[in-house]
Amino acid sequence: MAESEITGQSILQFQDSMRLQMIVIKSQIKHETTNDLNKLKVLLNTLYQEQGFSGDWKAFFEVKNALVSKVLARRKGVPISLGILLIEMLKETGFSAQGICFPSGFIVKVELEFDVIYVDPFNGELVSCKQLELKVRGQLGNHARLTAEMLNADSNEVIIKRYISVLKAAYIQAENIELALLCSDILLRLDPEDAFEVRDRGFLFQQLECFRLACNDFTYFIEQCPEDPIVNLLKQQIKQMTDEHSAQTIH
Repeated sequence: MAESEITGQSILQFQDSMRLQMIVIKSQIKHETTNDLNKLKVLLNTLYQEQGFSGDWKAFFEVKNALVSKVLARRKGVPISLGILLIEMLKETGFSAQGICFPSGFIVKVELEFDVIYVDPFNGELVSCKQLELKVRGQLGNHARLTAEMLNADSNEVIIKRYISVLKAAYIQAENIELALLCSDILLRLDPEDAFEVRDRGFLFQQLECFRLACNDFTYFIEQCPEDPIVNLLKQQIKQMTDEHSAQTIH
C-alpha cells in the first residue's frame, strides 16, 4: 500500500508536519516545571483547547478522520487516530505514553513518577477508573466490570491492527473497495490465520466480482469456524457465485 493511503501524505511530509507541531507544544510547556501532571495538563490544554483538536462525531467513519496526517491537518479525528498522534507528541515531550485498545474506544495511558493517568484522546480529558468502568458497562453491558487486564498497554502490533481495521472500515464506508482490500491484505500479513479477516476479505472480493477468490476465502472460514452462525449464509453465497460463474462461462 502506498504511504499516502496510510498517512494521507508521504512519510517525509508527515514528519515535517509533526516537527512543526512539536515546536508549538514544546514552547508552551517549557516553563511548566512544577510537576509532570501539570505539564501533562498544559500539553492537553494546548492541543484540545487552544489548537482545537477534537473528536469528529459528525463524520466519525469518514476516511479523513482515520488518516493520521488528515487528522493532524484538520485537528479532528476518531479515538485511534487522535490517540496515535497524542502518544507520539507525549513521547516527544518526555512522557511515558502507551495505547490501550479499550472496549469502548482507544485510550492513552501515561505513566508519571507516582501515578498512572488515562486520557481520552477523543476530547483530551483525563478519565478516572470509575469513568472507565462506566464506559465498559456502556459497551459490554451493565454487568460488565473494569478489570486490570483492560488497563494493560497494548503492543504496537495490536494498535496497528486496530488502526488498519478502522481505516479499512472507513474505506468500505467510502465505497473504495480496492483500498479496503489493501487494508485487509496488511491485516492478514500481520495475522495470516485470522479466519474472520479472511472472511471479510471474501466479502470485498465478492464486491469486486472476484468470485473464485471470494469462494476460496469463504470456504476457508467455513472450515475453520464450522459452528459460526454466518456459515449457512456463506454457503449460499458460494453456491450463488458458483452458479453465476458457470452461467458466464456458458455464455
